[in-house]
Amino acid sequence: MTDLQTFLSVDDALERILGGFTPLPARDVPLSESLGLVVAEDVLARDNVPGFDNSAYDGYAVRSADLARASAVTPARLRVVDEIPAGRVSPVTLQSGEAARIMTGAPVPAGADAVVAFEDTDRTDWGYLGTDPRSNDADRRVVAVLEKVDSGENVRPAGGDISAGSVVVKAGRRLGPAEIGVLGSVGVTTVRAHPRATAAIVPTGDEIVEIDAGIRAGQVRNSNAWALEAATTALGAEPRRLPITGDTVEALQAAMTKGSESDVIVTIGGVSMGDYDLVTNVLGSEGRMDFWQINMRPGKPLAFGQVHGTPVIGLPGNPVSSMVCFALFVRPALLRLMGHRDLTHPRVQALAGERFRSAQGKRTYLRVQVRRADGQLVCTSAGDQSSYRMSSLVAGNGLAVLLEDQTIEPGEPVDVLALDSQALLQL
Repeated sequence: MTDLQTFLSVDDALERILGGFTPLPARDVPLSESLGLVVAEDVLARDNVPGFDNSAYDGYAVRSADLARASAVTPARLRVVDEIPAGRVSPVTLQSGEAARIMTGAPVPAGADAVVAFEDTDRTDWGYLGTDPRSNDADRRVVAVLEKVDSGENVRPAGGDISAGSVVVKAGRRLGPAEIGVLGSVGVTTVRAHPRATAAIVPTGDEIVEIDAGIRAGQVRNSNAWALEAATTALGAEPRRLPITGDTVEALQAAMTKGSESDVIVTIGGVSMGDYDLVTNVLGSEGRMDFWQINMRPGKPLAFGQVHGTPVIGLPGNPVSSMVCFALFVRPALLRLMGHRDLTHPRVQALAGERFRSAQGKRTYLRVQVRRADGQLVCTSAGDQSSYRMSSLVAGNGLAVLLEDQTIEPGEPVDVLALDSQALLQL
């Protein structure tokens, strides 16, 4: 157990926290509920995709040998012996000098080894804007082909995308829309995946009131809990925002007991050194206290321990400190629970647009605005860095990481953690 008076480094604190989490046991999950989950085992294709040779174009299925000399000057005239819409299997086997009118996705008939697009024939009955090509009175029994084709041209072969028995999604992969589409294409309806982690969010403090309540002097709205609930949801985890807990040991004990029904308890406030900061007290008496303070700014008072067998991460009450500590410590813990293998925070490297200096002896996370200028990413301060200024997280789009006792001069590189990874990484 760590000396509770010791200020851990950010790296040591993260290592200790992650040591308290292992991936949740995998379970069978319906594909319809699997978005964002991590598969626990390789998923194999049940079928070929495509399942049969099919046409990549609307046109004519042909024997390529019949078109060896075809050109606009000397077109190859073929007798049309069938018409094949998507979904129909032709009973015809093409013979030399024959073609079958075929639509995109339709099975290529036996005897054919290529498809000629309508545009490369003399036919104009394949449609005009506002007309039905099937109502055209042109002779559909013969087609003149104006271009030669190679064997296999414009044919999508069976198994050309995915072959039956092959791995379509590897273990450890997060399921996004594309992965779900691929699994659906091979008939997978259930996947073995790690479930969504549940996080009990416990706001503490007699001064905290709900966001829709009338507010009096001395009171603070419960915005932190709402922000952390949203951050948890954005990770693909399941937040459980508990009622505001007052500043009594009994109330906090009851909240911890309720929270222990989840995979992790995340408390807000009550981890500093004031008379009413009771989270560390309850952890020490009801469970196990691992560490309490971290050598960083913002977010020095951060507690980690366990109660009723459930890990507890106690976040500071200041809103910026709370959000920064969530990004650095709660986020990777939730990702590990859900089976993710890459726990690193999305980051970019930018050039400092001004002088940055870390707080004395502390790992420092500055809210910055990253923009592209002259083809390079440049970051500047998002304003006042006070830890109560939640609006600075809206004004900024990243956290510049300054090591202990580090000064970065204008034009020097700086690592920036992405607050909005999609927007920042697209700059």
